Amino acid sequence: MNVQGETVEVLNKTSLGRLIRSAARPAVHLVRRVLHPRVPPQLQLTRLSCNGRRTAILHRRTFADYSVIRQCFEDRQYDLPRCAHCAMIDNFYEQILASGRQPLIVDCGSNIGASVLWFASRYPRAHVLAVEPAPDNFELLRQNCEHLDVDLRLAGVASEDGFASIIDPGEGSLAYRTVPAGPESSLQTFSLPTLLKSKSPLNFTPFLLKLDIEGAEKPLFDGDCSTIATFPIIIMEPHDWFLPGQATSLGFFRFHAQARRELLIQHENIVSIDCAAVDAFRQRAHP
Repeated sequence: MNVQGETVEVLNKTSLGRLIRSAARPAVHLVRRVLHPRVPPQLQLTRLSCNGRRTAILHRRTFADYSVIRQCFEDRQYDLPRCAHCAMIDNFYEQILASGRQPLIVDCGSNIGASVLWFASRYPRAHVLAVEPAPDNFELLRQNCEHLDVDLRLAGVASEDGFASIIDPGEGSLAYRTVPAGPESSLQTFSLPTLLKSKSPLNFTPFLLKLDIEGAEKPLFDGDCSTIATFPIIIMEPHDWFLPGQATSLGFFRFHAQARRELLIQHENIVSIDCAAVDAFRQRAHP
């Protein structure tokens, strides 16, 4: 994946390279059609190994898609550092299963599904609720998650139910943002309580909440955080760098500090862990 992307990038830097790429394109497309007859020429199917499991992801031939796949499967940005916290979380996952329920992962900002595929390989018996607002990303998300235990929602995430528009700030498909709009918009936004209404506590236990929503975390944490607090593990990519002067992470840190949660940092992500909630669940399960 990276070799191909880097090769294309190198070739595009010079006129000779672009000429070579143009001349080779028909042969490359022919090989692709032979190897993957059901994959359109503008897409690529990349096979990966993750957490001892083989998987494949369908994606566009864009820098944005190459980047999100690399972050998930090579940088392993959602893998917690191998420490006492990681062992505790793995044990918590097993305790939920032993209670007869499924660990619930809510993936907000699922993009084309790389994060969902990673979570499915890391926590194979968990149920994932995947939310993505961009239709072009969602179509690939749908295809990539076709055979997984995943509930897909074409929607945005907000502090309250409503409507939104999608804007592209020029960073490509991994940085689409949602902004509030009127009911004339076809894109709905849902609060976490609304999203979780269909997930009965008799069948599911909140396990992990992932937030990569390009600044929409600000109104989420500025509102009612009671549902957010039910997730012992929160993995969030902050976007203060992307939206200077807006203090998009302030509400998150206020929530994190008031709840006396513990903090880890993994690549671009902040990991907030409620160790007390994990311990309380263990005591209820094994009085």
